[in-house]
Amino acid sequence: MKCTKHMLIAVIGVYISFQLSAPIIASAQQYLPIAATSSANVNMTPFYWMVGIVGGSIAITLTYVSWRKYRGEKKKQTEDDSNN
Repeated sequence: MKCTKHMLIAVIGVYISFQLSAPIIASAQQYLPIAATSSANVNMTPFYWMVGIVGGSIAITLTYVSWRKYRGEKKKQTEDDSNN
């Protein structure tokens, strides 16, 4: 029953958000030809910086977590060997 209630609330929320955004989408479509002609002049440098920073942060985090896991397993293995 609780799951059904949450699902119903989510469906109603999505429906209302689509109803509210419909006029915005309709007004944006009249400017679409202008945006299509000026899209060739877009500078992609900030996007590449963002991808590099986010991707680098993820890579550094995963490397650190893997290293900590390796050290923990090695320490646990050493403790197990010394106890036996």
